[in-house]
Amino acid sequence: MKEYILENKYLKVVFLDYGAIIHQLWIKDEDRLPINVINGLEAPKAYLEDDWSRGAIIGRFAGRLENPIHIDGIPFEIEHKEGVLLHSGKSGWNSKIWGVTKDIEKHMLHFSYTCPSQSSGFPGEVKAIITYSIKGRNLHIEYNATTTESTHINLTNHTYFNINPSGKIDAQLLCIESKEMLLLKNTLVPTGHKKMLKNTSFDYQVPKLIGEKSLDDYFVLNTSAEKAASIYSPHSGIEMKIYTNQPGVVVFTPSHFEAICFETQKFSNTPNIDSFPSTLIKPGELYNHKTCFEFNLKNDG
Repeated sequence: MKEYILENKYLKVVFLDYGAIIHQLWIKDEDRLPINVINGLEAPKAYLEDDWSRGAIIGRFAGRLENPIHIDGIPFEIEHKEGVLLHSGKSGWNSKIWGVTKDIEKHMLHFSYTCPSQSSGFPGEVKAIITYSIKGRNLHIEYNATTTESTHINLTNHTYFNINPSGKIDAQLLCIESKEMLLLKNTLVPTGHKKMLKNTSFDYQVPKLIGEKSLDDYFVLNTSAEKAASIYSPHSGIEMKIYTNQPGVVVFTPSHFEAICFETQKFSNTPNIDSFPSTLIKPGELYNHKTCFEFNLKNDG
C-alpha cells in the first residue's frame, strides 16, 4: 500500500493507492492550527479490514441495486444479499489497488483501474480514471470511465468528514440544496417516487444543526442552485461547500463515529426505474462526473 500527497499553502491531502482512498485532509482552522477534517483510520493497513469504505472510490455502481438489473430490456443477474447489491459488493473498487500517475507540478494525481467484465454480474470491461487535484482551498475529483459493452456505471467517493474533529457532528450546521428526496423501501432501495421536503425535518435548504438525526438518504439537488450542500462548524470556523454535476447526493451520518459523508452520484436503483436519469454507458461513450469540496474560514477577513 502506497501513500501519495498533494499539498499547497492551504491544503495537504494524503491518498492511498488502495481504494484510491482520501486518507487525510489538513487545513488550518480559525486559530491557524492545522486540523485533519477527515474521519479516516490512523494506520493505512487498517483500511484492509474496514467495512465502511472510508475515503474510497465506490464503483462500478454506487448505492443500492435490486437484482436483477436491466440493460436494453435484458435482465442480468447480479451479486446480491437478500435481493440487494450495495456498493458493488465483493468486486467493489473500494478494495482494489489502483495504478497512480503523478503530476505534482499541477497538483494532480491520476488513479486508474480496469474492472473485468462480469464483475458482480455486470457486463463490459470498464476502464476508469479518477483524477484528484487541489487548487487553492479546493479539492477536485473528476471521474472518467469507458466500457467495452453497454453497462450501468455510477461512481462516488465515500469520504467521511468532520470539520471539527474534536467535536460531535450534530453541532455542525448543514445545508442541502434540495426540495425533494427519494422515497425508499425498507431495504433502503428507492421506490421510484419522490417526496417534497417542505415542512419536514429533512428540509435543509436553510442551514440548521444536524442534531441527533441520523441520515442515510438520497437528496435530489435543485438544478438552479450553484452548490449542492455545505457544512459549517462554529467551533473550528471552517465551512465546506460541495459542488457537483450529478443530479443528487446521498448524505450519510454513521451511528458509531462522528462524521458525515456526501456521496454525489446519480440515483440509486436507476437500472430498474425508467423515470430516473439514465446510468447506462455504451461503448464509445464517456462517463464523466465532477465534484469539488471547497474549504473556507467563514469569518476570515
